[in-house]
Amino acid sequence: MKKILLLVWIAAFLAPGAAWTATLQNTDSQSYNLQILETGRPYPSQYTIIENAQVEICFNGCEITLLSTGQKVRVGPKDAFVIDNGVMKVTSGN
Repeated sequence: MKKILLLVWIAAFLAPGAAWTATLQNTDSQSYNLQILETGRPYPSQYTIIENAQVEICFNGCEITLLSTGQKVRVGPKDAFVIDNGVMKVTSGN
């Protein structure tokens, strides 16, 4: 049984089009409104990240604007980034 589960996990990991997403963490005790322009999508969308939350976002990479400050960051689908003291920073990535 363990071998079957391992094989299924490996197959899912190596499958073409395996999903990668960027990870966003808000370490502040307030929520923020973001505008997201995702690669391959013609129109931006708005998103609110609540205080002290971590979410998977941007399946194909994107440009994110923190609406309260106008700060923009571009992240890839394997990146991690954080909002800390009202500033977005990419913390790891491709």
